[in-house]
Amino acid sequence: MTKTDKTDYQQYVVQKNSDVFWSVEEKFQVVLFGLCKQIAITTLCRVNNVSPPLFYEWKKSFIARGKEGLSGKGGSSQKEIDLEKKVHALEHYIGELVLEKELFKKLKHK
Repeated sequence: MTKTDKTDYQQYVVQKNSDVFWSVEEKFQVVLFGLCKQIAITTLCRVNNVSPPLFYEWKKSFIARGKEGLSGKGGSSQKEIDLEKKVHALEHYIGELVLEKELFKKLKHK
């Protein structure tokens, strides 16, 4: 990449807070630049050091689930995570009730 390439596309470079991980907000900015179609995806990926397949994965996740899709939580939104916790707690409670019922039946028959 030449110096002119970098300065020509400086407005499309997302400033990262970490050298290793992309935050949800950073991914969101890259995807939005790509959706605007003012810059070629390959160029956008090159100036941001993102592989095109990774960009398309982010884009697909964003289109499917919005900003939450970029969080990398295995595709689960916070609402889904909360509901799974409630289901687990209710299953545990139902299990306790079934055990109590069986215990009462045994005590009744004695």
